[in-house]
Amino acid sequence: MEAKTIGVWLAALGALALSASTAAEEPWVAFTQNDLIGFKDAQGKVKVEPKLSPMFTIARRFEHIIATGEETAGGYRTYYLLRDGRQVAADSLYIFDNTPICESEGSIRFRDRQRDKVGFLDSHGQVLIPAELSDASALRNGMVVALKGATRQCADPGVKLEQCEHQGWKGGKELLIDRSGKTLVEDFDTTRAGTLDWFSRQTGDQPSSDPRRVSFKAVDGRYISFVDIEKDFAAWFRDEFLAHLDDASLKAHSYQQIWSGQGSEALDDWQAATPDEVLQKHGAALRKRLEALRTSAGYGVRADDMGWPFDAERDPQYFDSCGEFAQWQTPKVSAMEHWQQGSFEPVRHASFDFIRTAEGYRLVAFSIPEP
Repeated sequence: MEAKTIGVWLAALGALALSASTAAEEPWVAFTQNDLIGFKDAQGKVKVEPKLSPMFTIARRFEHIIATGEETAGGYRTYYLLRDGRQVAADSLYIFDNTPICESEGSIRFRDRQRDKVGFLDSHGQVLIPAELSDASALRNGMVVALKGATRQCADPGVKLEQCEHQGWKGGKELLIDRSGKTLVEDFDTTRAGTLDWFSRQTGDQPSSDPRRVSFKAVDGRYISFVDIEKDFAAWFRDEFLAHLDDASLKAHSYQQIWSGQGSEALDDWQAATPDEVLQKHGAALRKRLEALRTSAGYGVRADDMGWPFDAERDPQYFDSCGEFAQWQTPKVSAMEHWQQGSFEPVRHASFDFIRTAEGYRLVAFSIPEP
């Protein structure tokens, strides 16, 4: 009887420890007080007092490390903040499009201001990749698209770099590197980066024969390939979606809610409904338009990095900790009439938006202009 009691007590203690561990790993959530940012845990306990400047505190969730800053008597002081309260890499925020960035896969970019070089910190604030890069993407499945050895230039003719508002890069080498900074691919084609499924990586002795894949020759002589999301979607849309336009198939390939409009109105005016409701109201027009696409193939596809109709608060699974749509994890792709001819007009041509879920591509929105 005593042994049984001890066993029950140990099991309860283990469950309590697991619960505490889970709570400790949960992201903290941002809140605003007196126009300053703080963070609370899931139970509402304040973990970071509201003293952070909203100008530099873009994170809505605090996982391990965030970019932030405070207003001081002499201006602003910026740094990276850890959950244990430590401040690291002062005055080294990486800024993209005039905005600080967020953690990705336990890492965050920083910029050495004196040398104008980019590196990565890990989730403990330690240097993961030294600041030797001209620029770099966020970490995606343990990989980074990087630019090394480039020089800054101004895109505005005749404007000195010091007064330039639209700075870019000249020269350098584009690389694919891993999270330790090791080069995987030299002369990487960065124009393809935006449509690659980073989680589909395969390595082989020859380029992939799969028409949906793009291959890159690695520094070790082998080939690294990734699924191109636009190619993958185009094949699925043609061979699976358009091939079966009965109600059962349309419902099976639909998201739990579908937004619809005519293409000319504001997005806030689009209507959301269940697949059953959509088919009841728009089924005939939807099928007619899709059958025309199947017959003519007069459409193009494009990856879409906009989060609409999803919302960071309502659908956090589709957004990163900064509230940016996580296209690299749950791609959105559109099929659009006349897109391949470059003459798409929303008031004349239909569009069909899909998101890729764990179950596959699902129709989430469409527009059919009035005749």
